[in-house]
Amino acid sequence: MNKSLNRGFTLLEAVLTIVITGILAGMVAVFIKAPVDSYTDTVRRANLTDAADGALRRIARDIHAALPNSLRSTSPASNNCVEFLPVVGGGRYRVAPSINGSGDILDFSAVDSSFDVIAATNLPDFSSGASYHAVIYNLGIFGADAYDTSGFKPIRAAIKSSTSASNIELDVANQFPFESPGKRFHVISNYSVVYSCDMVNRELIRSTRAITSEQLSSCPGSDVGDVLMSNISACSFTYTPAVSQRNGLLTMRLGLEKSGESIQLYQEVHVNNVP
Repeated sequence: MNKSLNRGFTLLEAVLTIVITGILAGMVAVFIKAPVDSYTDTVRRANLTDAADGALRRIARDIHAALPNSLRSTSPASNNCVEFLPVVGGGRYRVAPSINGSGDILDFSAVDSSFDVIAATNLPDFSSGASYHAVIYNLGIFGADAYDTSGFKPIRAAIKSSTSASNIELDVANQFPFESPGKRFHVISNYSVVYSCDMVNRELIRSTRAITSEQLSSCPGSDVGDVLMSNISACSFTYTPAVSQRNGLLTMRLGLEKSGESIQLYQEVHVNNVP
């Protein structure tokens, strides 16, 4: 038998093979590390961008559904929060009898307790137990401000829970001071919504509070609202109300920072202020 055919690797050959393999693996790792790190960083930035974009889109949707002329900030003014009255539905009220002379007309010359709905969009279930208000021609100024709780120029009136989709009944008879040029009414909930930047805890907060004529003195934190997003590094809301034009402009800036990565997004929201 030829014994040379049964020979294996020597210890020296095995060690050299391991060393050479380690050197090659290290060289390959050096070239692979940069692309892998770049991919990981890109994914992390993309996740931050998606999260920030989702938050800004949600705020924009809420702002688009806000009662015209209801956006406001704190007093004194701050860019850290914005408050508005969310609209949950609306429609057009009856101003003239039907062809057969019937119909519940909304009277602006005296107190009235109900009116027919001619056309409606997304009216809520008034029997659900939640409180709703009918608002007509909110201009956001003294005497025509839905935030006003003093009773002067009552453009806002509570709706009865027995109201139907075809006829709005008011809790108390009310004389609306101004007719809407478009014969429109809005339905709002019994609260306002506030989006605020808590830079101390690095959180974006969504909160609600009862409707009041008093503006916020400071922006609320997570102790009174829900955390919409964490790890924020920059956040601001700047509102320019309409003066001679129909639309106001809300500019929003939101920055996120996590695991050494940071992004900043900017978005403008045109606010329809036609009451």
